[in-house]
Amino acid sequence: MADNVGYTPGTGATVAADDIAGVLHQRVKIGVGEDGVAVDVSDANPMPVSAQAYISTGNSTTATLAGGATFTGTGELTSHPDVLVTCKSDVAGTLYVDFSIDGGSNYDTTLTYAVAANTGEFHIAVKGKRTCRIRYTNGSSAQGFFRLQTQFGTFRQPNQSINTTLQNDADAAAVRPSHYQYEAALGRRAGVTTWNNFGYNADVDIGTEVVCNFGGTFTPLAAASTLTFTCSSTADVNGGTGAHGVVVYGVDANWNSQIEVVLLNGTTPVVTTSTWLGINRAAVYLAGSGKANAGTITITATTGGATQGLIATGEGTTQNVIFFVRDNYQALIDFIFLNAEKLSGGSTPKVTFKIWVFSAVSNAKYEVFRYLIDTSAGDGHLDLSMPQPLVVGEKSAVWIEATTDTNDTSCKARFSLIEVAD
Repeated sequence: MADNVGYTPGTGATVAADDIAGVLHQRVKIGVGEDGVAVDVSDANPMPVSAQAYISTGNSTTATLAGGATFTGTGELTSHPDVLVTCKSDVAGTLYVDFSIDGGSNYDTTLTYAVAANTGEFHIAVKGKRTCRIRYTNGSSAQGFFRLQTQFGTFRQPNQSINTTLQNDADAAAVRPSHYQYEAALGRRAGVTTWNNFGYNADVDIGTEVVCNFGGTFTPLAAASTLTFTCSSTADVNGGTGAHGVVVYGVDANWNSQIEVVLLNGTTPVVTTSTWLGINRAAVYLAGSGKANAGTITITATTGGATQGLIATGEGTTQNVIFFVRDNYQALIDFIFLNAEKLSGGSTPKVTFKIWVFSAVSNAKYEVFRYLIDTSAGDGHLDLSMPQPLVVGEKSAVWIEATTDTNDTSCKARFSLIEVAD
């Protein structure tokens, strides 16, 4: 018979109804489909719905955490396809989004995100029909505040403003023109730092010396020490015509990055307040009317007296081809420049350059690169851009040394690297 039927009160076909307080409410069977199609709702043809996002109270909190403590949320299985997590704290921590396919008995899949202190952060992940919970592990210090909110719903891919700093674990797509090295150099990539370490040794005699302007050999400090700054000119004093102060970049006793500004006092030595395992660079922080350091500024370890850097007269910065990789970071060296020449005397030296790495993790020293320059063959320099970077692990010192067969050989070197958080 035809699907559609006519209806006359008191006669005709029976219509399904429900008597509610003496009033008949017609029962209706739902069919869905595009225009011209009506298919009964079933497990195979479910009702199309758009689930509204909602806040998961079991995975949201504002209760602060003690140092090293962990918040563990409640596993939830919902029909929502996505999960969105927003958090911020004054102490760095780690956010975890856990997924389970067996109702929470086993969380076999976890997304991990590093959260910087005082940085609002949010992430979106595809949940599907999986049980989901949120965990957050606080850093070593007690939190002053903590805001964590979790929503289940349907969310689009996020975007970020064009001038924002991109996190390594950001979910948002970068839509601005992006050159990774340039963005790292401009500070627009979180957890990434660009370094160009350059230097020279103007007088390498027969044998081996480090490519630094203070010459001699180089051995990383066995223990952290304060640094002593000694100036050869009385003009290098805070308020004088030469250098007023020097800013120092390097690593502390725990191989963490640190910076200190040292105000000079002429020929009277000045000692840092911080202790150092090594310096990556020291440079004039502020100068007087002379616009440069008036004399030589020598930087030595207060304990033991080993030279760690030297700012030659008027040069403004150390000339050390030495770099210290901090804890939980790796250095990716992708460019090397080497040069050797004899400035006087007419000789043509042969110089072997080596890159050495000392790892505090293994307490061992490694030769990782070697190159021979024979100046008699007109081969006076090397410019090497590497398609695959030379990787130097955490808590390591890397430096370049030169071995020559001729006295008074002049050597120059540089390496460029990106230091990236693990």
